[in-house]
Amino acid sequence: MTLMRLTLNTLYLFEEEEAGSTRLGLYVKVLDNAGNQVAEFRWNRRNGEVEDNFQYPLDGDQEYPSVLVFDIGGAPGGIGRLNVKAYTDNDERWPDEGHHENFLGEAEVVFDTREPSQLGQVLLGPTTTDNGNTGYAVTGLLETVPPRGFRQVRLVFRDVVVFDDENSDFTHMGLYVRAFAPAQGDAEAIDQELLRWNNNGDRVFDEALFPLASATPSPVTTLAVGGPTRIWVEAYTHDDESWPSSGAYENHLGRAMITIDPGDPDTLGRHVIGPTQTDQTHNGFLVTMSSELLPPDATPNLEITGVEVTQAVQHFTPPAGGAQHALAAGKATLVRVYLDSGIDPREGGGTVDGVVGTLSLNGGSFTVPSLNPITARPSALVDRGQIRHTLNFLIPADRVTAGTAKILVQAEVAGTTSNPMEVTADFRATRPLTIWMVRVSTPTVPAISAARYRAVADTLPLRYPIADTGGVVYYTVPGLTEIHTTHDLTDEGEQEDFIDDLEDIQEDHGNDDQLLYAMIDPTVPMGRIGGKARYDDHVAFGYERVTTFAHEVGHLMGLRHAPCGGPENVDEEFTPPDGRIGEVGVEPLTRAVHPATTGDLMSYCDLNTRWMSSYHWLRLLNALSVRAEQADAAPPERPVHGTVPAVHTSTSRPFPGEYVRVRGRLTRSGTVRWAPALRTFRKPSPPRTVPGPAYTVSVEDAAGQVLAGSPTVVVFDSPDQQEALFGARLPYTPRAHRVVLRRDGTELGAMVVPSEPPQFALSAPLSTPEIDTDGVLHLRWQRLDIGEPEPRPAHTYYVRFTNADGTFATRPGVNLTGTAFDVDLRTMPGHRRCVAQVIATNGYHTSYVQTPVFALPPRPPQVLAGDTEGPLLNAQGSSPQHGPITGGDVAWLVDGRAAATGGSFDVRSAGSGAHVIAVRVTDPDGLHTTSPLGTYDGTEGRRLPVPPGQ
Repeated sequence: MTLMRLTLNTLYLFEEEEAGSTRLGLYVKVLDNAGNQVAEFRWNRRNGEVEDNFQYPLDGDQEYPSVLVFDIGGAPGGIGRLNVKAYTDNDERWPDEGHHENFLGEAEVVFDTREPSQLGQVLLGPTTTDNGNTGYAVTGLLETVPPRGFRQVRLVFRDVVVFDDENSDFTHMGLYVRAFAPAQGDAEAIDQELLRWNNNGDRVFDEALFPLASATPSPVTTLAVGGPTRIWVEAYTHDDESWPSSGAYENHLGRAMITIDPGDPDTLGRHVIGPTQTDQTHNGFLVTMSSELLPPDATPNLEITGVEVTQAVQHFTPPAGGAQHALAAGKATLVRVYLDSGIDPREGGGTVDGVVGTLSLNGGSFTVPSLNPITARPSALVDRGQIRHTLNFLIPADRVTAGTAKILVQAEVAGTTSNPMEVTADFRATRPLTIWMVRVSTPTVPAISAARYRAVADTLPLRYPIADTGGVVYYTVPGLTEIHTTHDLTDEGEQEDFIDDLEDIQEDHGNDDQLLYAMIDPTVPMGRIGGKARYDDHVAFGYERVTTFAHEVGHLMGLRHAPCGGPENVDEEFTPPDGRIGEVGVEPLTRAVHPATTGDLMSYCDLNTRWMSSYHWLRLLNALSVRAEQADAAPPERPVHGTVPAVHTSTSRPFPGEYVRVRGRLTRSGTVRWAPALRTFRKPSPPRTVPGPAYTVSVEDAAGQVLAGSPTVVVFDSPDQQEALFGARLPYTPRAHRVVLRRDGTELGAMVVPSEPPQFALSAPLSTPEIDTDGVLHLRWQRLDIGEPEPRPAHTYYVRFTNADGTFATRPGVNLTGTAFDVDLRTMPGHRRCVAQVIATNGYHTSYVQTPVFALPPRPPQVLAGDTEGPLLNAQGSSPQHGPITGGDVAWLVDGRAAATGGSFDVRSAGSGAHVIAVRVTDPDGLHTTSPLGTYDGTEGRRLPVPPGQ
């Protein structure tokens, strides 16, 4: 007995004897020496039509495969023949000898299985038609089949290349892969779908490559085969169906087939299936894959199926991966390598212990071994949620630079190695987040410490696409690093009043890249909220909880809620739609895993363990990305504030700000409550849009003419919220008569503007000698309209501390109703020409008075240290005069000697033994402050306990 295989490849059609297209029936028979038929193939282009001078792949179908396996008989072999006939007919689906209009001819090849020269590539034809023309030719491959035997074969489907989707634009595509084999070689018959793929529901387009990593159930499969096995692919497209198929399609992209045989090494290895031919006779698609025999025993045959590169979260579909999203430079990166052990699960579960590996970055510029040996297992048993199911590598933050990185990994065990796999990762330079540190006390609860503030805020790089070191730059408000509030923070209205205070503190400091977060001890009652943010003004407050801080900062960065836990103001485009992270999150340094079911950071689910989703990671990465040449640039300088002449002004005059800040509240029932408007130097931020009605704020003159206007946003964040803020910054106009809020053009409410600016006078101090520059400045003032008819417009006051150059302008007093305020000058920044201003608004118009000029000495900088336990220490400085101190102006002292500069220091670099470590910050004027951090073990990097009695 000699088993043979005939693979039919292509039909070349020269003449079909019709004026146009027609239907064709092609019949190939395999005959033994006695003329008995032992195999047959037939083809009619899937009931489609054919034309002259075209070539067609003979991809067959499930009923008539184009690969024939047969026994020709004889011992040890024999003579056989291949016979082909073809017919055409305009009306018959299967033209044949009894039903046809034209006979396209017949061809035959005789072969002897005992003679190798008779085997190999075969050509049947060209034939001659019944009209004497050249008809067609068929090509194929004739070969002997090795003896059958049971083996496990691993198939890995990698990519699909789409040449033509037969649509003018993007469309949906469904790809299907099946396997077929008879019962043979102790293996059962195979007739099963191996995978299906639709690009995760996204559309495809022409001339593009798409990874098959998202194929279901998996792009990696193991088949028990006993002989020749057909692997068959076909695909369909449809504009409206997410899963186009044979039952619902607009275009058929064709089909193709290969045969793998465990007894024939030539049929194994890397494969390209296709290209197919579409129903429009264009090249459709091809699929790349690989096949290999697995050992017949428990000997491992490692295969890397996919590589995940992650910093917190990543798009990845085990076991092969798929398209992964960009990451941040300067950030520790975990590389997770997914393996298939190559062992039959029936052999002790298919596992192998002690698998290790190596990683090479960018051609060997950095090489690192795997973190720990792992137990490899069959790919179907690998759980992405188990960190020890993957071979893991850590790329330190200082090795992660902006640009495209090439990462090459390979695994090994017991003297055998896996396939090498190289992937690319896109690392983007990101600007730091700039945070104004404000700590809050109440009448009953003190403020948290500055160290605790940093300990919370320093966790932001765990979730955010920012550098591990220097990813957060801290600002302090001179004189207001700690503020005291008497607001009842359980009351919604007073919460908004408190955030008004924070906005007013930041009024002369921040810009759109700088965020103020007021951190509150969690024992302060705040009702049902943990925090609140005002995106348009970049201010927020909340508890000193890690996830609360990250959530509110996300709002300040423009993120809306994820739809989990019942919040309002949700992002309707968020994916996945359940508001979970949808991917397995990982912390690279600790290898802690966050399940895919964890609530997204911007949701109300899993409040204390919320994690970053890929959706919000990319939103933030796109907002924070900078060009590579800007990556090492210094953080943004503090804005130059508007200035007024540094002269004594005891009687009020109009404040010279070019803009007026308008804000108020809108109830769910449509009632408007106005807050005092205020002239300011700060420019408007770009307007944002949210779904729902269109709101506008406008300033009108007495005739109703609009003098200035701007869109505004009204958002209710929770079902319990009864009032929502609105606000705008508009050009100031002295002709203002009304300020109006409208919804979709309909007036909701208006504030009548007083006709004159506030009139008041400074009572004290009236001369420089009255000012105690080493103590407290006692400001006193009085209204000048006392005795005039009621009602008089209410005045709201603000105290502003600045200088002749406008290099800083802090507001130690905001939203005051009295006529006295004390400023502790010992906490104010130094300058040779300082002034204090009292600013008053009567609802729209704004006036000010100003003290005589006085000098304050420059204040030394403050050290802002992070977690001091080690081994990695972080610190920066803050100068009252100059703002943040970072980079080379932060020095680390080991045993009294300078050892390093920069925002971080690894204690282990000091060497073995106990070391006293301190950090010193120096401002541009040369003023410096040194802060001792403790004594540390140079081997472990941890801070040592203070001995008793010291």
